Amino acid sequence: IHAESFHPNMCFLFSLHSQRWIAVDSSMSHQCYLAVDVKRLNNSLLRWFREGVAAALGVPAGRVHINRLNEKKNGIELFVSSDRLGISEPRPAEEVIQSLNIGVLHRHLGHFGITEVSTEKNVLQGEQRDHVWNREGFYAVVLFFTIFVIVITCLMVLYRLKEKVQISDRQLKAPPPDFHLTPTVPPDSVQRSKGIKISPFIFLLFFPSLHFLTFPSFPSRRGSNVSLVLDMSALGSVEPLNVAVVTPREAAAREYLLCAGRPLTRLQLQDVVNNTHKLHAEFAEIPMNFIDPKELDIPNHGTKNRYKTILPNPHSRVILKSKSCNDLLSSYINANYIRGYLGHEKAFIATQGPMVNTVNDFWQMAWQEESPVIVMITKLKEKNEKCVLYWPEKRGIYGKVEVLVNSIRECEHYTTRSLTLKCGNQTRMLQHYWYTSWPDHKTPDSAMPLLQLMADVETDRRSSAAMGPVIVHCSAGIGRTGCFIATTIGCQQLQLEGVVDVLSITCRLRADRGGMIQTGEQYEFVHHALSLYETRLSAETGQ
Repeated sequence: IHAESFHPNMCFLFSLHSQRWIAVDSSMSHQCYLAVDVKRLNNSLLRWFREGVAAALGVPAGRVHINRLNEKKNGIELFVSSDRLGISEPRPAEEVIQSLNIGVLHRHLGHFGITEVSTEKNVLQGEQRDHVWNREGFYAVVLFFTIFVIVITCLMVLYRLKEKVQISDRQLKAPPPDFHLTPTVPPDSVQRSKGIKISPFIFLLFFPSLHFLTFPSFPSRRGSNVSLVLDMSALGSVEPLNVAVVTPREAAAREYLLCAGRPLTRLQLQDVVNNTHKLHAEFAEIPMNFIDPKELDIPNHGTKNRYKTILPNPHSRVILKSKSCNDLLSSYINANYIRGYLGHEKAFIATQGPMVNTVNDFWQMAWQEESPVIVMITKLKEKNEKCVLYWPEKRGIYGKVEVLVNSIRECEHYTTRSLTLKCGNQTRMLQHYWYTSWPDHKTPDSAMPLLQLMADVETDRRSSAAMGPVIVHCSAGIGRTGCFIATTIGCQQLQLEGVVDVLSITCRLRADRGGMIQTGEQYEFVHHALSLYETRLSAETGQ
């Protein structure tokens, strides 16, 4: 955003993601002065920025120099050096622009939202400085901050009262970058281009009309006439203002979950199950992708979680329909939509075992999502409570949903209940599978019962009139639940493609709900189950 009215010698620009105003100026020296909010920019972000600039310029990170200044100057200094004939010297701004690889810059620093790179003529004479404060300016600033605090407080109160959370499944895809270079400096002045200067004015975001206030600027050396402007507004997907800055580690984890994979042929699958050390090492590399509780902006949501550290990832969580827009807690359930084979958005719902105070929510979800099958893979109590008895013996009413038990079929490893759900004048049929043969804190000795359960569930799902997701839960909704869903997807992939990629399947599961397939032993068990399924499949096809 170019706002010349703010100051005759500065260009202002804004990063929606980092929530900072940045003014760019230049200097005669080779150094680049970046005045930023030192308290906000930690060492990880500085290192990330430095590595991104270095990658975009195609130079080692060691040639991009960043030094933190003292907090009174509130900034850092930076310059890019070249190595010519063994002599390290700074590079001019024009050369930096020409060397900048736009695609690489976007890939490494996409979270900063960079959209434009251009040069801007900007001549300062001598050690010129603005007058910083006067009495009227001081009173104006005090009044401004008072009004600012009052307005923000009011907005937060209104936000809490009126906000209605409606988050749908989405896969963020960055639009094509609108990235261009706009040289505006005569060639003769480019030779004297040496530096960059950036300073923050966060409060101008809220009250841009207060241009009569004068603000301090950092000293510039005589003869400077070129500045490198990075306009940060909308390159890629611009996140809302309340989204936290993604750290390099988090970005790397997301990239791994999106890209990792190791397809196994039927022969390779048989071999890998005998190499448990390799499987456990591979499993240890997969990011868990658990979320910070602060990412769920729902008051008192902890009362509806069985385990305080296992929470639904926000982008894929199930949201219950609620009549009250202000009661966010009534729309909350610890459950996530899980993508199925070939990326079907809502093939499954992974959720925790119902608690006493969430049974009604559970049945509301089953009705709302038109689920044909519920799969329960836990006992009610093992070493401690894993789940409450959430279905009736014959008939029960849970909130607005009435549940009737039509029949019960006992098998060796699981029990099947045929249920009728009623809500208002509508009725639906639903099958409930309760698998009880999974030992506590272990994996089953045989994968055959799990494969039989999977086959029965698939048969009921395909024959059911309801087309919603299959609800799967254990206690936390990530371990055994993850094993069942991963095995189901893997069997479908083996049947249709003749190969299976358990690593990629696990990564996709964790992208939708953190921690899916909880232990290395469970990861190994999924491979064993798929190996057994492949053996049966080969026998059926005569291979």
